[in-house]
Amino acid sequence: MSYIIEYCKIMKKHLHTICTRALKNYHFSLYTVSATFLSIILTRLSIENWINGFATESFTFYLFEFLHTSLFFLLVFIIFTWLLIAIAKIPFAQSVFILLCGMLFIIFPPIWDWMISLVFFDGEHFMSYYLFDSIPGLAQRFVTFFGDSPRNGITYGTRMMIACAIFALTSITWLKTKSILRTVTIACTAYAIFFLLSAFPSLITMFFTSNHIATTQLDVTRFIASPTKILGNQIISPISSVNIKMSFVYVLSTCITILLILYKTHKKQLHHLIANVRPVQTLYHIGLLIIGMGLAIIFNHAIILPSFFTALALTTLCIAIIIAWYATVVFNDIVDQDIDTISNPHRPLIQKIISVQSYRNIGILFIALSIILTAMVNAHSALLIIAYHALSYLYNAPPFRLKRFPLIATFLAALASFFIVAIGFITITPEHSLTGFPPYIAILLIVAYTISLPIKDLKDIAGDKKNHIYTIPVLCGEKTGRLIISTGIFTSFVLSIFTLNNFSLFFPAILAGSLCFWIVTGQKKGRFLFSPHMTIRSVFSIVCIYSIILMLTLLP
Repeated sequence: MSYIIEYCKIMKKHLHTICTRALKNYHFSLYTVSATFLSIILTRLSIENWINGFATESFTFYLFEFLHTSLFFLLVFIIFTWLLIAIAKIPFAQSVFILLCGMLFIIFPPIWDWMISLVFFDGEHFMSYYLFDSIPGLAQRFVTFFGDSPRNGITYGTRMMIACAIFALTSITWLKTKSILRTVTIACTAYAIFFLLSAFPSLITMFFTSNHIATTQLDVTRFIASPTKILGNQIISPISSVNIKMSFVYVLSTCITILLILYKTHKKQLHHLIANVRPVQTLYHIGLLIIGMGLAIIFNHAIILPSFFTALALTTLCIAIIIAWYATVVFNDIVDQDIDTISNPHRPLIQKIISVQSYRNIGILFIALSIILTAMVNAHSALLIIAYHALSYLYNAPPFRLKRFPLIATFLAALASFFIVAIGFITITPEHSLTGFPPYIAILLIVAYTISLPIKDLKDIAGDKKNHIYTIPVLCGEKTGRLIISTGIFTSFVLSIFTLNNFSLFFPAILAGSLCFWIVTGQKKGRFLFSPHMTIRSVFSIVCIYSIILMLTLLP
């Protein structure tokens, strides 16, 4: 017996040394953390599907099962990392390492449930999922550690995992702080968070349905698990319905949580990064998306059924388009540092707000996220967002860096813009294709964007000239360049009349085109009336108004 006790003491000391050394030597890497996290998620899903006999399901089912599981545990990971930093006073890198080690626990609940069912319940199938219940039911479950029905919802295995997680967080906090208050706080907070996430569908149903506090278990099931249509996607399976709907919920929840934490911990950097988003171009991309959806409604008779989850899906798609645009901003800023030193000295890299490597990591992360989020809404559209990134790379990055060549540069930008329009069209069209998209409108949009987009180069003349970027304003000078650009914009308005064969647009088009021409070229005492930035904003505003008028004339 004494040998066993001595062996345990040696092992305890050895494990303590290993853990201490690992914590001290751990260096945070976004790629390593992401790969480890996703590996654990895939292992968990593989075990679950193995136990269930790898039932034949569609690719979409498995995609959303993966996304739902990943987003759920990502939200848990982010929240508990912040708790370890705030309550246990453990540095960020060490908190991430501890949580990664703790993530290994999520592999075991399916195994534990399977073993318990074999030994005690004759192989009965356990289904680990959410708590669908009323307020009294949730209250009863809260005080009884998830209730008295552990075969479904929060199963035996899941409860064991939660108990282990709370015990581990409590032990780590006590060992780190020796504070009873902090230890009790993290234990109670951890349990409350686990319970709220488990009851998330019930809470959402209470907030966004008419019954509110009178919500029943049946109400939750109807709201979360019933077959439905979200944008152009018809969802039939109840499990798929939960996976898809909760994935959209977790996207928004995770984004809000990350922004709140960054605001608390890196307020200055976050402010500069948000300020660098280029509001006009961001709104331009959202406008392109709306145009695509409008064309699908007009020409393909697509229908958007209003619902809470439709709003979440549209929000997710808008987030995907915005971060796709921001990814191009990131790599453009990295390549254009010499230009921005002259033309845009307020940008984050020039201000030394963020390192080039960290900025590049953000860009890579945003590319991946934009593809994933677009695929969540519509898998076909994800191919177009990949094409958008491919064109953006050819436009911005060496060795080609095609932005240096006029017309070629704007044609690529026009093509990328059309891809965003196409995403809007495909997303809400039941066939998920460009069938029914009028070819003459596609040509009009690409031509109009090609001859109008050089307006964006007005603000970078000095920097472009020094770095041999041959835009129209650089080649022709600002005065002649403005004349050429304004002519292109005016021509775009006129083309819309004849391409659409809609002469009711004649006066709006001529008026809008003339206003834009004056804004771009107008001078007083040898000076232009509008600065480059004000020129872009004013022209964009007029184009938005004209686009609304144009879409209204297309309605039957």
